Amino acid sequence: MGVVTVLSQFILLGLASAQIIKDPLMKGVRDLDAEIAAALPAPQKYSLKKWPEEDIHRRGMPSDVAWGGSVYEPASRFYCRDDFSIYNATFNDCPEPWLVGHCAKAKEDRETSMNLLARLPSGARAAISDLLVAAFDEGLSVHHFKENSALFGGTFRPADAIKMLAAVMYHGYPGIPMDEFMKAVAADTCVADEPTANNLKRAGTYGRAIESGLTIAVYLKINAQPPLDASCMRNQLNLLQPILNKLWDAKTGCPNKVAPKLIRHKSILFPNGLEELESDPVSGANPTEITQWDRSEGVPDYCWALAKRKRNDGTVYCTADRLDVYNVTYSDCLDQDPWAICRCNDAQHSVDTMAEKFGLIPAGLRSRVRHLIAFEGKTPGGLRVDPWNIIAVFGDVSNHVYMHEASHCADRGFSRSEAFLKAKGLDTCWPTSYSKSSDRELFAETGVAYLYDKSGKTLLERGYDPSCLENGLKTLGEQAGSEFHKGSKCFKREPNSKIVFPEDEEVATAAGNMRGAKIDAELDGNFEIETFL
Repeated sequence: MGVVTVLSQFILLGLASAQIIKDPLMKGVRDLDAEIAAALPAPQKYSLKKWPEEDIHRRGMPSDVAWGGSVYEPASRFYCRDDFSIYNATFNDCPEPWLVGHCAKAKEDRETSMNLLARLPSGARAAISDLLVAAFDEGLSVHHFKENSALFGGTFRPADAIKMLAAVMYHGYPGIPMDEFMKAVAADTCVADEPTANNLKRAGTYGRAIESGLTIAVYLKINAQPPLDASCMRNQLNLLQPILNKLWDAKTGCPNKVAPKLIRHKSILFPNGLEELESDPVSGANPTEITQWDRSEGVPDYCWALAKRKRNDGTVYCTADRLDVYNVTYSDCLDQDPWAICRCNDAQHSVDTMAEKFGLIPAGLRSRVRHLIAFEGKTPGGLRVDPWNIIAVFGDVSNHVYMHEASHCADRGFSRSEAFLKAKGLDTCWPTSYSKSSDRELFAETGVAYLYDKSGKTLLERGYDPSCLENGLKTLGEQAGSEFHKGSKCFKREPNSKIVFPEDEEVATAAGNMRGAKIDAELDGNFEIETFL
């Protein structure tokens, strides 16, 4: 269940028309861990003030599921209620405290955990809003960073303080100018290490290049030994080092300290996800006609743009000879143009299955979707590309994934509105755990719940009391609810994307005609598939 934001100039993830091939500076930046750990500053002194339990309930915690799972969810792999503590950690060089959560059953003890922060200079430490060292599965480790929050489970090394810093600098504050970094990579002859080079070649993604580049920048800055000749990535370092220096060399006092974002715990209305609702499915419209396009008719541009995106193993999602297109007409939309639905011929869902599941979406909401495409996928997943309003499914997904992705198409920025955010604050539950990940996902998950509620059998009649979510449901209903109702009417959709001929593009590429092979600038995009297990 992902949302994709289309960019006009630069390709961040996956829609690159050519591989990015660079030599590695070294085998792996992890090989520098011992030298970095030896050269880091000595731990800064600190004091800890433990939160009383009532403060945890009253003030809330960061939104990551590991925080809530540590305290409130016995089934969570992070659960640690009786051995979990939250501290305000105040360092001598900064008046503002850091928020630190620690499970006494975690693999690493509290002092080792605190040293992840204590060995960073105050300005660099200020980029970390909160740190959680959690219980985790025996023998496994997790290092997860979201915006300026850091989570560690299992084992970690002292040098992971730098990994943490690099990750939050990229994902949150202060941020890295991606367009400038991409130009720097293009101008250099190498990137930091072999995993980075392989990632660029395989997927064309830059996150690993930024984080490993920042690790090299730290290594050079703290005079770790032996010396390292990184001149082959000079342009990357010329961009990254000033950003790093601004944090690392900041005077004490932490004027730019990032504050943690706390939310109070809420229950989950559908603890097993929206798939719970499918035990009593909604009815939908039947496809009255499914007609396959001839190869000579081409394919919709947006379908082809997603099809030629590369998987993690370097293969494309769908080659031109396996991409089929169909016109699908529904019984409740006979007065409108048929939908152009695309399918890679190895997708788990047949075109009949796609048409059936897409038909479960009420006509008004379905009219927000320009195209639908299905791909093979080992793990079920979905995404919607904004603002193309094409939705994609991967693998054998359930009905609610189609509904969720279509709901994104009805958002149109409302999830950022004052009305929606106010409703979120007033409600006492989340629809699903996934809905906590962002306001856009909250809108989409609430949309599916609203769709079921207006399907002719309410949520209450289905055995769920939605009163804890009444504000979000009401606000969504006032904004776009008519489109989610059973019996809603079709309306004139956005036109199909332009028709392209993949075979012509492949011939142009083989002949070295890059003009002919280039993706339209409008289609340069960045996306991540959200998966369902």
